[in-house]
Amino acid sequence: MKKFPILAITLFATVGAFAQFNQGRMLVGGSAEFSTNTNKDKNGSTTVTQGTQTRFTVSPDFGYFIIDNLAIGAELGLTLSKWNSKNNNSADYTGTAVTFSPFVRYYLPMGIFFQGKFGLGTSKTSYDDSFADYKYNTSNFALSAGYVIFLTDNVALEPEVGYGTTKSKADDSNTKDINSGIFMRIGFQIYLGNK
Repeated sequence: MKKFPILAITLFATVGAFAQFNQGRMLVGGSAEFSTNTNKDKNGSTTVTQGTQTRFTVSPDFGYFIIDNLAIGAELGLTLSKWNSKNNNSADYTGTAVTFSPFVRYYLPMGIFFQGKFGLGTSKTSYDDSFADYKYNTSNFALSAGYVIFLTDNVALEPEVGYGTTKSKADDSNTKDINSGIFMRIGFQIYLGNK
């Protein structure tokens, strides 16, 4: 039990020694995300819970510190998903999506960061009970908090937790597919430029 406070102090001291998020630096890396969300359909004022969606996303990203501790950037997301129906009138499906998401990230001195992002993209869904594929326009919004764990002067792991919403809508339909929930991901970043 005595080892935990020593480990925590060492970790914060290590992060403090490396955590310099100065103007002009860049970050290059990405993240992997796994999430399970409740799936709802909304048509007008009626909302119906349809099932549970499991998603896996890989997102390479790039950012630039416009001032000390504040970075802006963008990520390109590739998502694979599987939906399990809770409604006897609908079928299970698998899907893919590609999104482009600009982000804003603010760092506290101890390596804690807060991030907001908004993205747009397209997705394709294949239902298990038919040969038809459906294409959708998508949007997403997420707020999260994370922690920078420097492995070297420039390389870091970044565990992150947050809440996000993804919406999809086919061009020929008034129905929106809405997925919301908590996510966890681990990022890998390389910080470039002078400290």
